[in-house]
Amino acid sequence: MGAMDRAMFDGMMPDVKSAALMLAIGLALLAAPASSQAADGAALFVKNCQTCHTIEKDGPPRPGPALHGVAGCTAGTVADFKYSAGLKSAGWAWTPEKLDAWLAFPKKMVRDTTMVYRQNDPEIRKAIVSYLAEQKD
Repeated sequence: MGAMDRAMFDGMMPDVKSAALMLAIGLALLAAPASSQAADGAALFVKNCQTCHTIEKDGPPRPGPALHGVAGCTAGTVADFKYSAGLKSAGWAWTPEKLDAWLAFPKKMVRDTTMVYRQNDPEIRKAIVSYLAEQKD
């Protein structure tokens, strides 16, 4: 900040200073690249998925199936989970591409699924899919 800018900033009323500071912080956060915001797949899983799913191999029951080892498995086959008819009969494996499409719009892939979550940000989906792929024996 130059001397003139600093003098102008110092002369502002406290409310105006606070608003200017909050605006500067907000603009800095908006300018942060999406990849840095989406880098931590584990934290994103907790934030976006853990309400309905567990990543633990023998984790507690939740509204959605446990996702430990889901990458590469056939859709609708986790033992002791009641899947919709459409997901039971899907017949495809959970590849990174399928997981990405699923997170983007599950009902587009299986109309009768009970999963209502959708993630529009491809960077967040990529981080979650990468994290899921790491969760295996």
